[in-house]
Amino acid sequence: MGIKVKVEKSADGVYWGTTQNIPGVVTADGKDLNALKENLKEALELYLETAQDIDDKKILQLLSEGISFEYHLELSELFNKLKVINKSAFANRIGISPSLLRQYSVNKDIYISEERAKKIERELHSLGQELQSIRL
Repeated sequence: MGIKVKVEKSADGVYWGTTQNIPGVVTADGKDLNALKENLKEALELYLETAQDIDDKKILQLLSEGISFEYHLELSELFNKLKVINKSAFANRIGISPSLLRQYSVNKDIYISEERAKKIERELHSLGQELQSIRL
């Protein structure tokens, strides 16, 4: 079963992950994505132990086929905080459709793959380095 995990990054840089498509909620945090993944895996193991202890057949049946995670990062908050960035120009800079980037920035129900989010993050960091190198 593919467990969807909504990932958000708080203002202090901590990543939060919350399951989306299983009964109940499993959540964890981490200083980076790898730490979040490890912590979420441990939290899910505890969740499954509890399901076994109370003999929750619905949960056990859902998860009996094996477990995989689908991490979805939300970018709408990022672009709400960085309204100064021209979304079309930034999308062209990273090689994605401007309309897709606009959808990421306004629709909280549209999730982004970890790979795409990392690409956007790298390019934002690159842009930041370029801006820091400017001397007036």
